[in-house]
Amino acid sequence: MLTTDKGNTMGAAIAYSAYRRSEIETLSPRDLLIKLFEGLERFLEQGALAMDNRHYEMAAKNCHRSREILFELQATLNHEIGGDIAKQLDALYTFLTNEVIESSLRHDGARLRKLLVVVRPLTEGWRGVPNEHAKLTSLTGDAHRNIVSMRG
Repeated sequence: MLTTDKGNTMGAAIAYSAYRRSEIETLSPRDLLIKLFEGLERFLEQGALAMDNRHYEMAAKNCHRSREILFELQATLNHEIGGDIAKQLDALYTFLTNEVIESSLRHDGARLRKLLVVVRPLTEGWRGVPNEHAKLTSLTGDAHRNIVSMRG
């Protein structure tokens, strides 16, 4: 069977998509959160750079991706178990989301870049979780009582 270049490209894209999905499905909760925060950092940086260079369509796409990650982080919070910590994280994610929106509306790369001061320590905090606790996402270490609920 002969395939066109377009067919080869589509096949490669499907294979890559399956590979990425498999990779994400096998990550520990800690590693998934690290990936989310790394993506958030990357999209904030790219959005700010695009704004600086007046590429507003690209900036808007990166801001949208940043907001999607923040929405996902917010959706994973378990308020019943997390108590004050979950409430504070929820408020922080809401603040970050609002700042991304305002930065995007004002085309303010510097304002967007300032959010990295908040996001980077969160990324580093999750990187600091030891491997033996990578599958646990609650402060008590109880896998059945998670502050962060990783949906499957």
